[in-house]
Amino acid sequence: MPKLDPSSRDFREAGHRLIDWIADYLDGVDNHRVLSNVKPGQIASQFPAMPMGGRSYDDLLAEFESKILPGVTHWNHPAFFAYFAITGSQAGILAELLMAALNLNGMIWKTSPSVTELETVTLAWLRKSLGLPDGLFGIINDTASINSFLALAAAREALGLDIRGKGMTGRDLPPLKVYCSEHAHSSIEKGALALGFGASGIERIESDEKFRMRPDALDAAIERDRAIGALPCAVTATLGTTSIASVDPLPEIAKIAAREKMWLHVDAAYAGSATVEPSFRWLWNGIESADSIVVNPHKWFFTPIDCSVLYTRKPDMLRHTFSLIPEYLKT
Repeated sequence: MPKLDPSSRDFREAGHRLIDWIADYLDGVDNHRVLSNVKPGQIASQFPAMPMGGRSYDDLLAEFESKILPGVTHWNHPAFFAYFAITGSQAGILAELLMAALNLNGMIWKTSPSVTELETVTLAWLRKSLGLPDGLFGIINDTASINSFLALAAAREALGLDIRGKGMTGRDLPPLKVYCSEHAHSSIEKGALALGFGASGIERIESDEKFRMRPDALDAAIERDRAIGALPCAVTATLGTTSIASVDPLPEIAKIAAREKMWLHVDAAYAGSATVEPSFRWLWNGIESADSIVVNPHKWFFTPIDCSVLYTRKPDMLRHTFSLIPEYLKT
């Protein structure tokens, strides 16, 4: 059977050269400017026409160095302190290389048993390493934004309104409400918008002097909403906000969520990784009440972007919300 690449000779040579390039880059990353000083459009202007033929690996690497690298912001630089931390590693890079070579798809167990089973085993190890409760079900997705979206969708379905079956339009539904801190990640609000809660269905709760959600303000917002016939759906507690690294008071929020029968989502994408050190496990006080939890290995765990983990104690609700088995996946 013909192969896409008839020979591995050039590939081997280019691969050795790229590994050497990467090793030199990692050794000398602090020799680069952290922030690129190119102007908007400068990188794109170097590619005025679409290439009409193939290029050698040597030519492509040279073009990468001369045209692409100057426009890179170096997130692995030791002086990079913007946005949030990431921690690429040599082991992570080599693992990415292996996965790119195998080019696997883990849609179901049969499409690649190792993918499914290794994910299950690894996420059990991660849960144990972080000190999270037993019995949590975990899945890997690309970002906390997607995982929070999935959690909010499950929360909406958990209301018992059969939104999966009947949708949200053309029905006499009460206004549905999602609550989060005014310092919560924007993905919470975007996820709620995409799920049809509407901007009016998102309540950003005031914070205290330490930028933490105020439980009394959450209580007051819920009381106002119930008074006008709205139905509280979910509340997100953030453990490590992106802008200030503040930690919402999870035990108090958990009590309110339980009393109001709301889904409790915990966004620990930023600070959750810190709990691998037992002295930081105070962060998890109240976590046993969480319906869903997000942590991001691509921040502090030497894993290349993107890798985000969603844990839930209600996998059946997540499955009910999204599960579809087309004919081609039936085994």
